[in-house]
Amino acid sequence: MRRLHHLVVSCVLLSGCFGPGEGVEVPADEIYFPVGLALDRSKLHLFVVSSDFDLQYNGGAIQSYDVEALVAALPKRCVTDAECVDAPRDARRCDSGLCVVNLGDSPCLQGDRADADRLLYPARCNSIQPKTVLTDLRDTGDGPRGFTSVVKTGAFATDAIVRSDRTQTAQRLLVPVRGDATLHWLDVSDHGGLFCGQGSNGSCDDLHRAGDDPAENDRDLVMGPEPFAIDATENADNIVVTNQTTGTASLFVTDSEWSPTVGPRLKFALGIDSRLRPAGVTALPLSATETAGKVAYESGQGGPPPAYTFMMTFTNNAQVRMFRYAADEASTAARPYLVDGGGASVSANSVGSDSRGIAVDDSARKDAEKDCVAGDDACFSQAALVPLDVYVANRSPSSLLIGRTIPPQQYPYFYQTLPLTTGPSRVVIGKVNTPNGEETRVFVVCFESRRIFVYDPKRSRIEAEILTGRGPHAVVVDTERGLLYVGHFTDSYIGVYSLDLAFPDTYGTMLGMLGSPKAPRSSK
Repeated sequence: MRRLHHLVVSCVLLSGCFGPGEGVEVPADEIYFPVGLALDRSKLHLFVVSSDFDLQYNGGAIQSYDVEALVAALPKRCVTDAECVDAPRDARRCDSGLCVVNLGDSPCLQGDRADADRLLYPARCNSIQPKTVLTDLRDTGDGPRGFTSVVKTGAFATDAIVRSDRTQTAQRLLVPVRGDATLHWLDVSDHGGLFCGQGSNGSCDDLHRAGDDPAENDRDLVMGPEPFAIDATENADNIVVTNQTTGTASLFVTDSEWSPTVGPRLKFALGIDSRLRPAGVTALPLSATETAGKVAYESGQGGPPPAYTFMMTFTNNAQVRMFRYAADEASTAARPYLVDGGGASVSANSVGSDSRGIAVDDSARKDAEKDCVAGDDACFSQAALVPLDVYVANRSPSSLLIGRTIPPQQYPYFYQTLPLTTGPSRVVIGKVNTPNGEETRVFVVCFESRRIFVYDPKRSRIEAEILTGRGPHAVVVDTERGLLYVGHFTDSYIGVYSLDLAFPDTYGTMLGMLGSPKAPRSSK
């Protein structure tokens, strides 16, 4: 009954809500208002979280797609004719960076889109139908647990991340959902299958929806309404979800040993200030020294518990705040909590009060750690003092804030701002293929202006300005294949963009579309 209670409360505010089992079933092979994208550990499966934003269906959905099958449906990139030898359809010529049979032919396996359509949907090729690339779990040996390619969730999911356990043998997909104010957690098989206790109706069961049962903790807590952004430590020991309307940060903790029947549980909710409207959150990666301490602690060799730290942004305050995990082991029953470590002002912008996405890059620190040899504690301790790079999407005015942390406490300071077009919303850090090998890039998504800016931190410049379709939102970088997957929220499809500088003619262009664009019903 507790799930029904939350649904009724939500429907008081939102007309058109459906009760359990009511309404139109979520289509298994459609993408609908995508809000979250994630790749599994093998980078062979892409997970797409649809949100049912306009309540056309009785919930949202999460789908698993076969990346190799998706790539096989894209045009093949090239620089010379020789690179087209193994291209599909007997293509043998390179024309404007794509393989074709004869010069002037279409490189698209699905045929060309009409020129008039390419203003809103900037892809040359017709759409790839989702059902043709859904993960096929037949004869994969996943066993009787019920792994599937599609599961149903509550309405209004907001994000998605994937984490692996300490042994790198299990992985989970974590999805905050606003409709019932829960954190959905799903086990992911090596073959891309999804399992969340779904029954005959395909929906995740109560066990796999954390945060709405006071029995999860000894504080009689449930997660507040409107969960939004999520991030987690490397092995999902700590998970933090921001809550926009209550101004809280919800802490979920995963047991040291993952179990098919035990997932993350809500343990604490830190009240910040509802007027600040928390937005983005990111977990600070541990240094090699901190990781060694964590391993020693978890193996019973002594030492303090890991000191996990999160950074958070706000849409109504010009600061980035730090939140630190406290295990509280001295209690008779451990009661972990978050400590508000204070904030760092955003002064690089004229106003700076509306920050959204945030990302942290530890590449410089990792490079310093590579120079240390095993057992050289002094070298690793010195490497731990290398600052982390911090990037924030800010809207007052529209810009990318660039900063660094100040070790050892890691408070950030911002020293540079780059002007952008309207609507910066998300920041993602990834690697791209270049003639010099893999290099770091920062991707800033501008929702309203249909742009993704690619910032090169090594050369301090905007390398590319990618024109997208309407409402770019979720993004994930596929370094191995030189691709960028972009969830277009407004028109409900996934754009696949080229990110390989070995193919300069196509860099930043949309190679294909997963799903057919669908304009929102209110615009029809």
